[in-house]
Amino acid sequence: MLNFHRTKIFFTIVIVFSVFSLYVYSLQRMNRHVDNSRSHEVLEASALPPAFLKVAAGEFKGLMADYLLLKGVAFLGGRHETTERDINTIHTLFQQSLALDPYFLQTCYYIQAYLVWHGKNYEEDIELLKISKNHRTWDWLPAFFIGFDYHYFLRDNLKAATYLMEASKKPGASPFLANLAARLSQRGGQTEAAIAFLKSMRLQTKDDKVKEQFDKRIRALEGVKLLEKGIAQYKAKFNHHPQSLDDLVTSGILSGLPENPYKKPFVLEDDGGIEF
Repeated sequence: MLNFHRTKIFFTIVIVFSVFSLYVYSLQRMNRHVDNSRSHEVLEASALPPAFLKVAAGEFKGLMADYLLLKGVAFLGGRHETTERDINTIHTLFQQSLALDPYFLQTCYYIQAYLVWHGKNYEEDIELLKISKNHRTWDWLPAFFIGFDYHYFLRDNLKAATYLMEASKKPGASPFLANLAARLSQRGGQTEAAIAFLKSMRLQTKDDKVKEQFDKRIRALEGVKLLEKGIAQYKAKFNHHPQSLDDLVTSGILSGLPENPYKKPFVLEDDGGIEF
């Protein structure tokens, strides 16, 4: 009787192990099949122009906009690699979604979170973000995204500063944006514009701590402006760039270097700019 019981337990274990092994094998086969099918999945977008889509969608424009966005997002959630054709199709889907509902923030998010980083057509992607910016006039995020993209991807500090300045004036925007915009404006050769912008932003705030931040950045930029004028005078006098900011003092152009409110020295960079 004991041997029979042991034999029964043994066969039960064998059966359970066999069933489990078969389950694991089947699961692996199924996953390989899914991966293989997904790797050949092709994303499609309608060739209909946005104006026609508006007419076709009628009172369901919002629903259609959600569907087009989700279609692109669901494809991105797959485990396959996206091709250049896929990126272009996703761009079209997001463009159509914005045409149907330009106020939908999620579309703006996905354009910035995925499309700009994985595509190469930065200007075209920025144009999509501008649609959100022009309609969501109360929201600082679209202008911030555009400013970031101009700075990070296109290396255009002046355009970046323009959009960050616009973003900083929107409700709820951090004062940090104004300081960042001023820095990029200065890096783009527009120090006076940066100073004027910060002074105008300072007048609009009632927060003493924010005013202190603006005051410190304004003093730093005023120091930069003094050094820039000194460098211009040095070049006019000696027909070459100074090797260091100390040359402005030893040459008699400046009586001394301005104090940086950030407690570190101003630095003359290789491109002639001033770092602070």
